[in-house]
Amino acid sequence: MTQTSVDQPTRLRRGRPWRGALALAGSAVLTGTLLVPGGARADAPPELASPAEAAVAWSVAQLTDGTHASADHGLTADLVLAFAATGTAGDAAERATDWLAANAADYARRGGPDAVNAGGTAKLALVASVQHRDPGDFGGLDLTGLLLERLNADGRFTDAAPTGDMSNQFSQSLAVLALNREGELPDSAVEFLASTRCDSGGFPLSLSRRPDRCNPDTDSTGMAVQALVDAGRTADAEPALDWLEGQQQANGGFGYNATSAPNSNSTALAVQALLAGGRTEAAASGVSWLRGLQAGCAAPAADRGGVGYMDPEIDGMALRATAQVIPALAGKPLGEIDGAGADPTPGVIDCAPDDGTGGGTQGTSDGGDQGADGGASDAGAANGGTDGGTDGGADAGQANGGADGGTSDAGTDGGLAGGASDGDGTEPPGGDPAEPGATLGTTTGGSDGGLDGGVSGDDSGLTAGGTDRDGNLASTGSSVLPLLGWAAALLAAGGGAWALAHRHRRRTAAH
Repeated sequence: MTQTSVDQPTRLRRGRPWRGALALAGSAVLTGTLLVPGGARADAPPELASPAEAAVAWSVAQLTDGTHASADHGLTADLVLAFAATGTAGDAAERATDWLAANAADYARRGGPDAVNAGGTAKLALVASVQHRDPGDFGGLDLTGLLLERLNADGRFTDAAPTGDMSNQFSQSLAVLALNREGELPDSAVEFLASTRCDSGGFPLSLSRRPDRCNPDTDSTGMAVQALVDAGRTADAEPALDWLEGQQQANGGFGYNATSAPNSNSTALAVQALLAGGRTEAAASGVSWLRGLQAGCAAPAADRGGVGYMDPEIDGMALRATAQVIPALAGKPLGEIDGAGADPTPGVIDCAPDDGTGGGTQGTSDGGDQGADGGASDAGAANGGTDGGTDGGADAGQANGGADGGTSDAGTDGGLAGGASDGDGTEPPGGDPAEPGATLGTTTGGSDGGLDGGVSGDDSGLTAGGTDRDGNLASTGSSVLPLLGWAAALLAAGGGAWALAHRHRRRTAAH
């Protein structure tokens, strides 16, 4: 695993060669990269045994009251799907599903008792099916019936809301996925979905079907491909799969569009689509890039397992990013996720070295507490870690250049392409901060991490053997004393170099 080293000068300055020797020794001590007998690195932490399960373990610890993600329906639903994708954290998934059922009307009927949020309704129906609940009676709502009521003659699912229709590609794709599981999928819905493909092969967020304003994006294409493949329309998905492979950047990641920097959410949706379509090589490259955004064993204990949005930084966007990334890490397109038979508990983030000499082990209890082996910890990230920009804006600025008679394509689980989203999680989770109107979530909580050996309350994630903030030394079971000896040896060598240089300069001056 790559370690961050302190940037120190490595060239001796004229007249003061000892500074270079000190810098070399100091840098080696700080970074733990001193040579040790046998060529082993003293600072190399182990890899996460299962990146997907580690991400689940971290996410469970962020749940509010162990049941939901700061009352964010869409993000909570994403987490249920993520847990089910790994076959772990079954109890947490059940609690979150219970919470979604109890609050289903707030999501499906957002805007009033007669309103229907097509995207939210579809996502709830998908969660219900994945968890083997009845979508026909989920929290007192017939989700299947509501979706079919909102099916237009042309096959499009639309909203019924006081603010107008803001349905989009996510709404359509999720409805196809949900209804297909129940055997209730009308052919017209799949035909409409396939008809929205742009000439380039990708799919747009907008469902206006205007060729002159068809602007494909990675997220919408990723969703549409998964829905088409699940519905048995692989041939209609092939051009989109070709388009996706053409959008993949050299590092394996995907941006929201060709001009955007790669982000974890777009990459995860693309990976799921590529897996669904059998493009395994491109998918593997995307997964490799995603793993580079995950906090591993070198990170503070409280961050381990979380995934950043554009960098390996566990901040207010991390929970939404992690929720979207987990199914991709687990190799599961949305159509293949099944919560049946899941292990009740999440996995354990084991950062002990393979040789059994010690190091940090971060366990995660099913109640959402996260701590080090043998010690107590106050984990759980108060308030769920992020609100991800919930209700971050309505009437969002005409995604894809404006569509559907002037209504916005954002806001109903629709993404942040060209506008703000309500951030409820059916859109590209976390949104694209480069897009106008994006409202980014912040975190108000965090895990204490805990010290290995029974001490709690330190954010550093230190282990009992004495380590730096990343746990580097303790994760290898190494003592700091041999390193000091090596540092002393380097200092002695530096002193010798200084003496030789000083003697040579005196001789040159004498001549």
